[in-house]
Amino acid sequence: MRDMISVASGFQYSVNIGYDLGSDNKLKSFIPTKSALSLLEDILLSVNPTSSDRARVLIGAYGKGKSHIVLTILSILMKRDLTLFEKLMPKIEENPRLYQLIQNYYESENKILPVVISGSNTSLTQAFLLSLQRTLSEHDLLSAMPETNYKAAISVIKRWQKDFPETFEKFLNGIDDPVEVFIDRLGNYDVAAYGAFEQVYPSLTAGSAFNPFLGFDVVELYESVAKSLKSKGYTGLYVVYDEFSKFLEANIVDASVSDTKMLQDFAEKCCRSGSLQLHLMLISHKEISNYIDKLPKEKTDGWRGVSERFKHIHMNNNFSQTYEIISSVIQHKEPIWGTFCDEHARDFEALFSRYQKHQMFLDAQGEIETAIRGCFPLHPVSTFILPRLSERVAQNERTLFTFLSAEGTATLAVFLDEYEDNFTLVTPDLIYDYFEPLLKKEVYAGDIHDTFVLTSTILNQIPEDTLGSKIIKTISLIYILGQFERLNPTKEQIIGIYSGTYELSEIEQAISDLIEKEFVIYIKRSNDYLRLKQTSGVDIQQKIHDQIESQSGKITTKDVLNGSNFDNYMYPTRYNDDHEMTRFFAFQFISSAEVTVDVDWNLKSESIDADGIIYGIIPENETQLKKITKIIKDTSLGYERYIFVLPKHYKDVEAVAQEYAAIAKLRDHAVDDPVLFDEYEVVFEDLQEIIKGFIGMYTHPENYRSVYIHNGNELHVYRKSGLTEVMSQICDAVYNMTPVINNESVNKNDITSVAQNSRNKIVSALLRSELEPNLGLSGTGQEVSIMRSTLLRTGIWSEDGGVPQINLHPENVNMRHMLETIEDFILETRQNGKTSFTELYERLTLPEYHIGLRYGLIPIYVAAVMHNYRQQIVINDRFGPIQTSADALIQINSDPSSFTLEYLDWNPEKENYIARLSDAFRDYVVDAERSGNSYDYVANAMRRWYMALPKYSKESTKRPTGEKLVRRQLEIMKFLRQNTSSSDLLFKKLPEAVDYHGDYADAATDIIDAKGFFDGLLTELKQELISKTKAAFLPENDKKASKKTTLTDAAKDWCNRLDPKSFEQLFSDGTDRFLQHLRSMTNDEDLFITRLAKLATGLRLEDWDNKTVKQYIDALARFMKTAKDFHSSVVAETINDTSSYQVTFADEEGTSTTRRFDKVEVSARGKLLFNQITASLEAMGHSISEQEKRQILMEVLKKLC
Repeated sequence: MRDMISVASGFQYSVNIGYDLGSDNKLKSFIPTKSALSLLEDILLSVNPTSSDRARVLIGAYGKGKSHIVLTILSILMKRDLTLFEKLMPKIEENPRLYQLIQNYYESENKILPVVISGSNTSLTQAFLLSLQRTLSEHDLLSAMPETNYKAAISVIKRWQKDFPETFEKFLNGIDDPVEVFIDRLGNYDVAAYGAFEQVYPSLTAGSAFNPFLGFDVVELYESVAKSLKSKGYTGLYVVYDEFSKFLEANIVDASVSDTKMLQDFAEKCCRSGSLQLHLMLISHKEISNYIDKLPKEKTDGWRGVSERFKHIHMNNNFSQTYEIISSVIQHKEPIWGTFCDEHARDFEALFSRYQKHQMFLDAQGEIETAIRGCFPLHPVSTFILPRLSERVAQNERTLFTFLSAEGTATLAVFLDEYEDNFTLVTPDLIYDYFEPLLKKEVYAGDIHDTFVLTSTILNQIPEDTLGSKIIKTISLIYILGQFERLNPTKEQIIGIYSGTYELSEIEQAISDLIEKEFVIYIKRSNDYLRLKQTSGVDIQQKIHDQIESQSGKITTKDVLNGSNFDNYMYPTRYNDDHEMTRFFAFQFISSAEVTVDVDWNLKSESIDADGIIYGIIPENETQLKKITKIIKDTSLGYERYIFVLPKHYKDVEAVAQEYAAIAKLRDHAVDDPVLFDEYEVVFEDLQEIIKGFIGMYTHPENYRSVYIHNGNELHVYRKSGLTEVMSQICDAVYNMTPVINNESVNKNDITSVAQNSRNKIVSALLRSELEPNLGLSGTGQEVSIMRSTLLRTGIWSEDGGVPQINLHPENVNMRHMLETIEDFILETRQNGKTSFTELYERLTLPEYHIGLRYGLIPIYVAAVMHNYRQQIVINDRFGPIQTSADALIQINSDPSSFTLEYLDWNPEKENYIARLSDAFRDYVVDAERSGNSYDYVANAMRRWYMALPKYSKESTKRPTGEKLVRRQLEIMKFLRQNTSSSDLLFKKLPEAVDYHGDYADAATDIIDAKGFFDGLLTELKQELISKTKAAFLPENDKKASKKTTLTDAAKDWCNRLDPKSFEQLFSDGTDRFLQHLRSMTNDEDLFITRLAKLATGLRLEDWDNKTVKQYIDALARFMKTAKDFHSSVVAETINDTSSYQVTFADEEGTSTTRRFDKVEVSARGKLLFNQITASLEAMGHSISEQEKRQILMEVLKKLC
């Protein structure tokens, strides 16, 4: 084909602005687009001295010709000969405004020097300095370059070398590079080299810092150069950073804050440069914002500041012009081309016939002619794909133009060399081959990368250079583009692409083999799209079939549809907006078998938690539809909350539903096998689309595929908004008594934990006996917002005259009705007795009562009503009465059936009864509890009194004298021990305990008397013990003197009758401690008996019980007998042998004290203690003296004696 088709020169290689500025051929070959002309006009306008629009970012994908456009514009700013712009000038002349701007510029004194910076890995400062120096050098303008710190550093080094050899020698030792290399790096504005020079400089100059140009920066340097150039014929500088995106990709993470500041300052300087003509353009293939996502905040802010200072210009995707450019590159030589067109007229006609009305070429008229004839030998689909793919993945080395013009593998040039003069087209698979190296480089985990990896995997499994491999590549490109509305991956498309080269039967067979033999393509039943998939080697169709068989009879079509429905809930929008709440209708599919003439729709929907229900009927066949429609119309009469949907025509979905259920299970089981999982996923997504489409027949009236029936009538619904309006009208009728409460946080059934806490604060405040202003709430927290919306704005809460009040009869009819419903429930319990809260909740929530209140609100309004009845109501759970509190109401809200309400008549007699008990137990009343109901605090005070009693008082069944307690005293203590409610305790249990006969005054007296008795029981015990102990100490013949003698005198007299040496003896039964207590006693009999009781029993008096008294008497007798039986003469005899010990020491008062005790057999643990003491003493060695060791042991012994 080379003799008929050639490629226009100038397109073989991409444009490099810096190197091609002097290239006439590049200017001659430039083909302007509308966006190029628009940019030229924009830049020419910015040359105006008054313009402040001189900083730009030019954004466009690789292959869009950005560099070529900018090269051309810079050449115009340099005032190159206009005749060089062979293809540009005719287009300019068609635009009078632009043509005039060109003429004005060429006639003016303006001539702007371009400075081109290319993408590099160096710093921005170095890039700007180096490019400026190179530009001035190329134009012999270096004299305009002022001295810089880099040049100053070079001068210093050369001066050292010439005049200060010792300093120069030290300098050589301080750098790593040879001096020539180091100087060369400085000449190239190498930041690292300059940094090294700055670091070594102080060590050579007595610590001084090298800073020849204080405050010097790049922006000022450029401004200085621009001013100097005016005398040399240039009015300014146009700085272009070509491929700025490459700098960002390589350096944005490491770029310093000074880099971003320099760019910001440069942009601002340009925009304010006026007649000085400083311009800056950054060329990038993506927005700067696309590169800064993962940077730290301070750097993100810096680059965002850069972006904001530039005008952003996007190269528009005008593919019609791209087709024209492609047709300009592909040149057809006459007369051979004309002859070829005549010979293949039928082939061209076939292409026109297939693609003339194709979605690919509907953007503009004339596209199809260009795409088929102008771009030949590109297939029209290739022409469509090529610029779009190039835009997405192209880079400098591979673009649309290099594919058309360059030599190399898989290019147009190779195609032209290989094919004869027959009607052979470049199909998309060749484009895939050319761009494959770039597809490999795409960002990991992106869609393009995923598609490429899948494609590569498939291509490795099938023979190369076959029709099958070409089809795979073509489908891959269609998915990479993702413009299915223009080019979809169907069998028909593939046939259209390859029908010029292959027979129809060959193409169909190739597709069939890829599906059925290679298992790498799947035909989606939802839209007939061909989809690539990786094969696991498993016959998934057989697996699906087996799974369907195993689940047969277990899974129904309606279950599958209900589990897959994305419109499970539909909302009556207008009603919800009017009532400031969210009601919803549940959408449920049911089978036609469930639609019977005797169906009760209320009974059928009992388990569905929704305000209304939409039933989608699944017919079994077409003939059944008419019958079902009639039954629905008949049975739906009177059922306001239900809408029924039937399809206009039968569509079989059962097989798809069964397969969908099977594939879902298989996919879940294959989660550990990625390849198999992906295979199942392809089928799953396809079937999901079919299921979704079927459901859409019912849920989207705009599809005109279904009939809607309500209350026996067929509805005229043609839009979803119409359906939601029907739902709103249903709610208007069913929930016509719903009060409007404008608070979404609580006006729903399930509220958040934060909203619960806020609501519970309000409930607690409402249940207090005394209401606080604003319920004690302050600030702007959520609880204040809820209180205002539920109580204040509804008219329930008022503070007229500064007195907080609850108004149970507000003006709003619905609000008043709702509160009356709660109040009626409370009053009914007065007549009917205990009533379950289920009754109240049904009235407040069920649709037949028309209130439909949300659970989140109920505790607030129940508490508001209960406040006015707080003295009369009693709440019971399964075990009996419980305290009326916020916690109780929240538990009721969760499970009303577990609680009942009881009414308690309150009267002055009960009030006086409570007041007397409150006074009697005042020491145990907590004032904060008085804010609850009128009696809870008293019950709590009585329980606290009971808990504060000594154990002896709580558990005694007898008096200390042995006399049994009366029944009412025991009963009172028993009931205080029980976990019973306050009302039960005060008004049932305690009155019953004191034989209440309708007189609460007598009951109060008996209870108060019982309190006094138990308060004094411990004192009575002490007196009884004093009496018995005194009697024990008195001689038998002197008992009659008991009343006249004190305990102290009796004890002392008894001690005087003992052997004096007995007080020195240590007794094994503790008698020695008893004797010491007697010797130290005072006249305080209460304290004496308290301590003696503890010594004798090991228990405090408070912890005694009735049995402990006997233990005390026995211990006392034992102590006294031991002491009485002691004889010092016997002890004196034993002291001389080894069976006893005697220890004498001076006590703290200096009195000599003797203690004697008998030897006992040493136990194993005693031996262990002896060994430990001995070892410790030995371990101390000479660190302490022997005398100190003896003293320590003696002090321990004194404590034990």
